[in-house]
Amino acid sequence: MDKAVKLYRLRELVEATGVSASTLRVYREAGLIEPAAREGRRYLYDEETVETVQRIRRLRRDLGVNLAGIQVILEMRRTIEELQEHLDEVVRFVREELRAEMERYLRQQEKAVVPKAFSRPPTKPAG
Repeated sequence: MDKAVKLYRLRELVEATGVSASTLRVYREAGLIEPAAREGRRYLYDEETVETVQRIRRLRRDLGVNLAGIQVILEMRRTIEELQEHLDEVVRFVREELRAEMERYLRQQEKAVVPKAFSRPPTKPAG
């Protein structure tokens, strides 16, 4: 079952982030944030946008990074996340292949026939 996604109108995004509407428009026009949907002529933003705006705010306020630098940082972050997702897929694939190979090996071992002469130690004749 899909979880309902909270969408923010511009006014709500302003309240959630503490960033002015005009600044948010600049971020949108610069490609730093993207609307998740539209409602008529109004843009709607998701929780990911809230997090992105807060990240931009910290970069500008705390580190003094300009918009061009922020754009590079955000793009690098997206690239890293995509690479991490790909790496996770590769790890899942390798684990599944390893599991399947181990199962094949164990089945093969179960089928292996041990000659009777070697199956139990020799016994001493009674005497």
